[in-house]
Amino acid sequence: EDSLIQLILCTMYKLVFAALLATAAAAPLEDTAEVAAAKAAFKAAFDDATAGGLAAKQAAQIADNYLADAEDVAAARAAFLAEYDSVAAGGLAAKQAPAPVHTVAAPAPLAVAAAPAVAAYPYGLTALNAVNAAIPAVYNYGLAGAYPYAAYGAYPFAAGLPVVAAAPAAKAE
Repeated sequence: EDSLIQLILCTMYKLVFAALLATAAAAPLEDTAEVAAAKAAFKAAFDDATAGGLAAKQAAQIADNYLADAEDVAAARAAFLAEYDSVAAGGLAAKQAPAPVHTVAAPAPLAVAAAPAVAAYPYGLTALNAVNAAIPAVYNYGLAGAYPYAAYGAYPFAAGLPVVAAAPAAKAE
């Protein structure tokens, strides 16, 4: 037990010594003479600027002086302003050529072909006709041929696609 107490005391002393060293290392250092002089010069300049001394150090502003236009520039400016005022008043239409008139001829009437008279629309094989053959018996409610739409094969549209006879070719003479 004595050795354990001595170990704890030794550790505590080391921690206190480390804390003292850290405090000494963190203490601020005094400024050198050069740093102190630079700080004093900056503080004086800053105080002078906040008191309004910056305006006294600034150069005088240049007055707004414009050069007069040369004769050719003045003539061009006057011609441009006259043209601009004319266009703004609606004079642009008088300066343009009239737009071309585009006339569109009336379309010729179209001949409408008569629709063929078909009593029924036999659409031939549809997806519903092929469903019994394509889907295995597992999906046909467990029984082959028990699919409820199997009778669609007997409907008239299962006979085939409509066939329209081609017009006979004209005989060359």
